[in-house]
Amino acid sequence: MHLLARFYRQEVRNSNVLFSLGLYLLGVAYLIYLLTGNNTSDAVWNTLLWVVVFFGTVQLSSRSFEFESEQYFFYYQNIATAKQTIVAKLIFNSLYMIALSGAAWALFSLFFGNPVYSTGLFIIGLLLGAIGFSVVLTLTSGIAQRTKGNATLSAILAIPLLFPVLQLTSALNLQAIVGVELADATNLIGALAALDMGIGLLAYLLFPYLWQD
Repeated sequence: MHLLARFYRQEVRNSNVLFSLGLYLLGVAYLIYLLTGNNTSDAVWNTLLWVVVFFGTVQLSSRSFEFESEQYFFYYQNIATAKQTIVAKLIFNSLYMIALSGAAWALFSLFFGNPVYSTGLFIIGLLLGAIGFSVVLTLTSGIAQRTKGNATLSAILAIPLLFPVLQLTSALNLQAIVGVELADATNLIGALAALDMGIGLLAYLLFPYLWQD
């Protein structure tokens, strides 16, 4: 909880980052509206939503370990273990990306309407998709940071892991849009949840080796 509170204070101090991210979401949603009008099919609506969320999360992940580099690295080693740090970072980034996905959904509903019939199923897909993005990008940005890489290395490492997360999330949300019942989508929900937990466990086990001096 101490680490989560610290991560939150760091983000609040960097209000320009929050402002630029909000401006990105609003600007891209409005640009899509100007280019397409209100004539998007359900599949296109779902695809555009996750394209916007995808690039927003990549932008966030590029600075995921910004405050844990250089001198701050030794400070965090003194106040917490590597496993505590990665768990707190995964939780914080997941909450951050859930908020980002929810904001994108709200903007798309404002500009294009809300075609979702099964709201509960769509929310589950949104949550699991945001968590999946979070664990993948947190893991890859941690690897890139500790190996003295850059955002390009993080993106290269993340793409193979993001494709199955994005594919399952998009399929689940499409079922929510057409009104499939929750009980009929348990296979997709289970597969996406298992993928999120598997990548999260990989981050939890691998990060202590990356966190060594």
